[in-house]
Amino acid sequence: MCNKKVRRKMIFTAAAVCGFPYSMAHACSVWDVPGLAIDDPLPVMMIDGTDRNSNVRVKVRVDYPKKSGFDFGFVRDGLYTPVTGKPRVRGSYAFAGGTVVDFALRNWGTDHLFGTVDDLLYRLSDSANYAEQFYSAAESVKTRHRKVSSGDFRELRIDWDLNHDGKTDIETWVDVKRGRYDAMASAAAPVPVPSTMWLFGSGLLALGAALKRRTGF
Repeated sequence: MCNKKVRRKMIFTAAAVCGFPYSMAHACSVWDVPGLAIDDPLPVMMIDGTDRNSNVRVKVRVDYPKKSGFDFGFVRDGLYTPVTGKPRVRGSYAFAGGTVVDFALRNWGTDHLFGTVDDLLYRLSDSANYAEQFYSAAESVKTRHRKVSSGDFRELRIDWDLNHDGKTDIETWVDVKRGRYDAMASAAAPVPVPSTMWLFGSGLLALGAALKRRTGF
């Protein structure tokens, strides 16, 4: 099992060597070592390439150490869709290009049956922060990737720490299966505008309207 503290120390060391702040190590990537580590998990954007299909097909795998009683899928409009099949550890799915996917891990609950009311869902978008993400890409000389950049990736590993003890309970792997130049990217969450800024802006508009009526312009 992997320890998050050790992993974060490795990220910090890489950040120091490369010359950028530790805070950027979770949000930026240096292409010399293709990858991106994200402590606060985000949904995943599917990037369609230049092939004939408008879909991005991925294959997934649920790995050790604790894969019994779990399957892997995604949540959309409040509904969970499993990607792994009956073996519960492998599967594939085709997403439309541009789709933002909220991947999720499902536990079968106390009755040991999937699809019942006591199922437990752990999503990337959960505020409890159950996961860490690690993107990686094939070397540019070995892929037809549409562009070599630090923003698009072919592989994603999600480490799930369900009880927040600093150790990985389950690893899930998501790989772009095929498709010329298809890829994945981290879907950055929108930054909310504070309510005080809205009030300040509306106040300025009101003041401007009053001055306009007063001066006649």
